[in-house]
Amino acid sequence: MLLFCVAIFGVALPASRENLLNQKRLMLVELVHTVCSTMAHYDAQVRAGKISLAEAKELAKEQVRELHYGPDNKNYYWINDMQPRMVMHPYRPELENQDLSAFSDASGKHLFTEIVQVALKEGSGFVPYMWQLNDEPLHIDAKLSYVKLFQPWGWVIGTGIYLDDVYAEIAEISKKLLYISLAILLFIGCISFFIIQQRLKDVRRRRLAETEVENYRQNLENLVRERTEELRMAQSKIKILKGFLPICAKCKKIRDDKGYWNQIESYIRAHSEADFSHGICPVCAKELYPGMDISRFFSAESTGKQP
Repeated sequence: MLLFCVAIFGVALPASRENLLNQKRLMLVELVHTVCSTMAHYDAQVRAGKISLAEAKELAKEQVRELHYGPDNKNYYWINDMQPRMVMHPYRPELENQDLSAFSDASGKHLFTEIVQVALKEGSGFVPYMWQLNDEPLHIDAKLSYVKLFQPWGWVIGTGIYLDDVYAEIAEISKKLLYISLAILLFIGCISFFIIQQRLKDVRRRRLAETEVENYRQNLENLVRERTEELRMAQSKIKILKGFLPICAKCKKIRDDKGYWNQIESYIRAHSEADFSHGICPVCAKELYPGMDISRFFSAESTGKQP
């Protein structure tokens, strides 16, 4: 957006101003050349002997007096000679046939003397000065005129544009360009705001997802840690008997790693956290006490009461 503003107001606008001034200058050149062509036509009639030089000058002067152009058809031409003396001016007839060598504009410039110098030195050129606005004697404005020497008659034909009109036209172009630029900048700003909002939403969603994943990871780690601790504690309470245990087929004693034979309860007590309480099964009881009624004993044993 900054580059766009720099390009519009730092490059395009000054270039458009200069282009407009160049177009105005070219227009003045074409207009004066057209009038010079008209005079060349009358000069050709003089050379052909059809009219006299005085008649040709009078016809050309009056024809140029009537030529106007511009938005209000008030822009005009004037003619002065090389003395300088005013030959024709449509809005200042009091200057006609007057010596203008001492005439100066509002800024003190001897403009007609400068016009003659430009015509003598280069044949044509542009001259800036202060002059009344068309037919308004009290309105003085800056003016840029193009003058050209018509060599056969020693006349200088000129016409110009008022710079305030050019500046007003430039200001109008600048205003339109400003409105267009503001509209473009507003459009770019809206698009940028929308893109930024979408990106911020994406960032928030991503951060939320990352937070959820991190919470899930921490919960999973805590769960694994808890389960690991529970398993460790369970394993610490459990002693596993594994491998082959040599056991006597008769007395059921177990041989340890050192070769000693141990009672089965002693071996299991030493290799686990289990303990033993001794009792007697019904089969063994009948075998050991064949004449004893042992049914009451086992019924009392099952209820936990003394027989």
